[in-house]
Amino acid sequence: MSKTSLILVLLIMLLFSCEEGFLTDCDKCYTGPDFSVELNVIYRNPDRVPVNPLLTIYEGNISDSIIISRIRIADPYSYMYQPAILYKDYSATLEFTYDGQKYLTTASACPGVRYDETTCDEPCYFVYDNVLDLRLRYD
Repeated sequence: MSKTSLILVLLIMLLFSCEEGFLTDCDKCYTGPDFSVELNVIYRNPDRVPVNPLLTIYEGNISDSIIISRIRIADPYSYMYQPAILYKDYSATLEFTYDGQKYLTTASACPGVRYDETTCDEPCYFVYDNVLDLRLRYD
C-alpha cells in the first residue's frame, strides 16, 4: 500500500469514526438525577404570526394516530411545554392560517439525557433532543 493510500484511509477513518459532538447548556443542567423531562414546542416566528393555530402532539409517529393532546392556542406569543418520557418518540403537527393560506407543519423528537462531568462548574444531567420546532420557515 502506498503512502498516499495509507494517509487517505486514515483520514477517512478519522472522519467517520468521530462521535457527534454535544453542547451542554449549563443553565438547563440538573445536578441530581431527579429532573423533569419536557418537550419544548416552538411555533412562534417573529415575522409570521399564525392565526388560530391548532397544536396536536402524538406519541410515536403521526401515522400511529396516538394523540396525547390537542390544543387550540389562544395566544400565538405564548410558550408551550408538554411533559414527556425519556427515550420515547413524539411527533407534532401545527395547523394554522397565515396570509390567507392554510399550513400544516410537522416535527418529531425523542428526548434523551446524558451526564456531563466537564463542561459546567459541577457534573450534571442534560436533557437533549426535546424540541419540537413547528415554525414556518418558508412561504
